[in-house]
Amino acid sequence: MSDDNTASKNYYKRIAQELAELDRPGARYQAVLDRHWQTQRDLEFEDDDMYEVGGFIEYHSRTPSFHKARRDRDWKVR
Repeated sequence: MSDDNTASKNYYKRIAQELAELDRPGARYQAVLDRHWQTQRDLEFEDDDMYEVGGFIEYHSRTPSFHKARRDRDWKVR
């Protein structure tokens, strides 16, 4: 048996195992919860929090700053 054939068999065996794992009831329930949680996060997302720098997406809320502005999490905190 060649190395390519062995690697291919191992690959397809692993894919079959993962697909069988996704078919379990617990995994299906978790997928439903994950979709619901992501929907909630998408609804709470602020569009103006995002900006582009050099082709990369940055977020105002995750960018450290040394002054207080309205977008900072500690705005109006003493």
